[in-house]
Amino acid sequence: MNLPFPGTTTQIPPSGTRPSARPAWLLIGPTLAASLGAFLLAVTFGPEKAEIQRAMHLPASVIPWIFVAYLLAALLAVPVGALLGRRWPTAVALPAIVLLVPGSLLTALAPGSGTLLLGRAVTGVGAGLAWGVTAVLITQVGARRGLMVPLVAGAVVLALALGPVAGAFLGRSLGWRWPFLAAVPLEVVALLVTAVSGIIVLMRRASQPAQPPAAPLA
Repeated sequence: MNLPFPGTTTQIPPSGTRPSARPAWLLIGPTLAASLGAFLLAVTFGPEKAEIQRAMHLPASVIPWIFVAYLLAALLAVPVGALLGRRWPTAVALPAIVLLVPGSLLTALAPGSGTLLLGRAVTGVGAGLAWGVTAVLITQVGARRGLMVPLVAGAVVLALALGPVAGAFLGRSLGWRWPFLAAVPLEVVALLVTAVSGIIVLMRRASQPAQPPAAPLA
């Protein structure tokens, strides 16, 4: 058996050691994206869907799919966002927000029902990924979790509540396309915030001194 030299100690890494908590500000971009996803889900509630049907001369059978195409795509994407976001939150949040932008534009500029439903599905995938990675990030912020849970949940619930209101107001005054166009600048902001947060994390990680290797066990 090999014994350590006098005056030295044997380092035994604790089993089950958890990684250090992620900074709470890493949640800003994904939370904004998740809130926008909730807004874009709820915006088709109420009179907005009637405005879409009237303006685009759609049959009544298409209208429920404006909601279903979004929600189904989002529900399928949530577990993917949660699973991959557990290890690579920024790498998952960025594509999620990128999908929100063309999805919103496709929806807003849709010439017919096919493009409209495609835009809703693309936006739903982005929203689902954002919801999944945001939920996982909340569990990784350590002691600040108790503060971040109500803040993030409140932002998403507020977005859900504002969706039908904004849809009704903007739809009647400017047209049904404007609620989707209004989301695009905020999506770009969420994209920039997430990218900058990811860069800061990478820089902080690169500046940390390398940990010395643990001494071999006897």
